[in-house]
Amino acid sequence: MEINAHFKSKLSNLLFLEIEKNRGTSIFKTNINEDIYIPIATDSIIQKVKNGETVEKIPIGFFVEGMFFVLGADEEFRYNETYKELINNVPKSIEFIKGRIAEKVKNNNYEDAYIMLKGLNVIEKNKEIYDKLIMLLQNLKELNKSYVDEELKIIDEAKLIEDYANPYLYEAFIKRDKGDYDGALFSINTYIAKGGEETVEITEFKNSLKTVTNYDKAKKLVYEEPEKALAILIPLTRELGDNAEIYYHIAVGYRILENHDKAIYYLEKSLEIDSSYPEVFNELGINYASLENFESAIQYFRKVFEATKSIEVCTNLVMCYLNIGDNKQAKIHLEIAKKIDAKDEIVIQLEKMMKDF
Repeated sequence: MEINAHFKSKLSNLLFLEIEKNRGTSIFKTNINEDIYIPIATDSIIQKVKNGETVEKIPIGFFVEGMFFVLGADEEFRYNETYKELINNVPKSIEFIKGRIAEKVKNNNYEDAYIMLKGLNVIEKNKEIYDKLIMLLQNLKELNKSYVDEELKIIDEAKLIEDYANPYLYEAFIKRDKGDYDGALFSINTYIAKGGEETVEITEFKNSLKTVTNYDKAKKLVYEEPEKALAILIPLTRELGDNAEIYYHIAVGYRILENHDKAIYYLEKSLEIDSSYPEVFNELGINYASLENFESAIQYFRKVFEATKSIEVCTNLVMCYLNIGDNKQAKIHLEIAKKIDAKDEIVIQLEKMMKDF
């Protein structure tokens, strides 16, 4: 169930008492223009009844708690504007509800505490309340990932407060978890720019984001601007040296620059970390073929083909066999390629070239 709908469903746990306007005016010491339904927390009223007390003796605080709950659970509830007026007219209603929220948190009832705190946020918005809302959401997210969207909503509201850094910190964490590293880096830099404390942990977090964003940028540059890509990737091996993928991308850059020996060197380093990476074997085949070491290229292409059954790898094998004069294997692999995709352009070209063999 969507979070807002879930909150509204919790209103069924409240008891709504119909209060005539004259009676309401008397209770709350303010003018009420119509008969109104005022909520009361069910667990509170049940306890009073168990204690033998009549509804007439319900403390006004129970009504206050119910109204705060409704304000937090359903922002479109019919009587919300009236509830705000009534709450503001009850002495020490803010102190009372803060105490009730603290009790809910102490009892690990984070959801009700959050809803009541949202209600308090309707009455008075400030950094302290938003900090507590976000902190409660950290606990709620562990129980239900759907609370991430609720947190983003609260963060967007909190950003409207001038010179308030914390929302951007939590936004950075959410974006990082969603794989939006550029967005996370922007958010953490905004947090610092707005006066957020840059602790050792924050600095490490920011640097880790820089590493990932630079890595992503370099991977995109490899094929179009390999020199720029290598200038970024090679220094990153100090931080990502245990990652087989980075050596693969460095090797691709060197292969595009036609420095095949260096490409092979980095591919072998990649294999030392992860020997089950088909793209690395394919690159080794391409580089050895470029160095006209077709026998070695065939060994690597065969490994890749066994794992992928790729038409491109199969046609590479055909070309390698042709280059070492093994026409029999070239024909065998051409037939295999035709079975995979007879309409492939390279397959058609090879078939025309080999028709007289």
